[in-house]
Amino acid sequence: MNMSRGFLVLGFVLIMALYSDAGPPDPYPVSCCFKFFTGKIPPQNVQQVKKTDSHCAEQGFIVTTPKFPSLCVQEDPLKKY
Repeated sequence: MNMSRGFLVLGFVLIMALYSDAGPPDPYPVSCCFKFFTGKIPPQNVQQVKKTDSHCAEQGFIVTTPKFPSLCVQEDPLKKY
């Protein structure tokens, strides 16, 4: 009786593992912004611009400058005012 209970539990665990949403981790972490910089960034200081992940609640851009490695902005950082 104990042996059949063990197989039942093992079978249940295997079924849960097969049907769970767990999968391998994403190769890259999701890049989201929660606070946004509202000032102006001189175009000559912009080293890289990366769009936030589509799964983020707020869409924007992550800008890399010599002084700041990740600065979140909502509008096009290269836009001239």
